[in-house]
Order: sequence, then C-alpha cells, then structure tokens
Amino acid sequence: MVDSTAHADHGELSPARSAMIYVGLLLLTVATYLFSRFNLGTWSVVIALAIAIGKASLVALFFMQLWYHRGSVRLALATAVVWLFLLAFFVVADVKSRYPLANPNANPLWQPPAAQGHSSQEPSTSGRP
Repeated sequence: MVDSTAHADHGELSPARSAMIYVGLLLLTVATYLFSRFNLGTWSVVIALAIAIGKASLVALFFMQLWYHRGSVRLALATAVVWLFLLAFFVVADVKSRYPLANPNANPLWQPPAAQGHSSQEPSTSGRP
C-alpha cells in the first residue's frame, strides 16, 4: 500500500522555481561560452569543470527531484560523486607521477611532426613510384 503522505512531502516544482532554474542554466551556459573565449591556461579547465558541475547539479537536484529524496537515494548520489572524484584524482596522479620521458611533452628528444624537417624520402605528388 502506498503512503499518501510520501507524495505530499515531495511536491512539484512550481513554475517560478522552474523558471529560476532555467535562467540559472542559461546563465551558466553563457558563462561557459564566455570563458571559452579567454585563454586562462590551466584555469580554463578548472572553470569549465566548475560550471559543468553546477549545471549538472541543478539538473540532478531539481529536474530529477533528488532534492526532495531522503535516505538511500542521497547516499547513492554521494557514493557516486565520491567515486567520480576518486577516479579523476587517480588518473591525474598517474599522469603526473609517470617517468618524465614517457610523456611526450616532457621528453627533450621528442619533436612534433610539424617541427621535423622535410625528408627526401617523401612520396612525390605526381603519382609515380
């Protein structure tokens, strides 16, 4: 049997709250576009990820109604977020702790293909062997 008080606690999103969330998502989308136009180095990725987390949080909390749930649903969400951060942390830690010559950008002997000179063994464009 379904408890009728459980549905009353969850409530529907009011049109005003939905509009505010929609405007917030639009503002975050505009912020994403504007920050993509600036070269802030490493901070570009950090800012883009922060904006993406904000947008995903708004969608998950309100449109997926996680804001209104208690107990095991919140525990499952928290566990998923912790695992996501752990996986991201260990990927970054793995890349940063590698032997320097294994990373092409840190290898002093490696040159990008565009920087290498033209060799005389390149195929001709005339189509003959």
